[in-house]
Amino acid sequence: MAYQYEHCADCRRILGREWPEVHKWLDELSGQYRDDHRRHRHHAEGIEKVRGIWGNEAALAAQVHIIVDCWGIPRANDYVSGQVNKFGFTLESTAEDVGRLLQCLVQQYKKCI
Repeated sequence: MAYQYEHCADCRRILGREWPEVHKWLDELSGQYRDDHRRHRHHAEGIEKVRGIWGNEAALAAQVHIIVDCWGIPRANDYVSGQVNKFGFTLESTAEDVGRLLQCLVQQYKKCI
């Protein structure tokens, strides 16, 4: 799990803006649920919630955050079904997935601007 300042730095590097409000919202329940907080917002549905609140670029910031924390983007039900563990990882998740997924996100973002 990355710290807030690391999530902000990643977004500044990739998107040109830090989006601290997005990172705060995604991790807001960590005090209450500790290690289990990701099941509440670190998933594809959480990204769509961010999109509804702050827009498309903020949704990209949420994707960056979740990819870095979970080494992918799970669905909300993946936590319930056991497809991912409480940290959002599958059995196949690797650190290399982070770089590959972030590179795909960068390429997608560049097409949009």
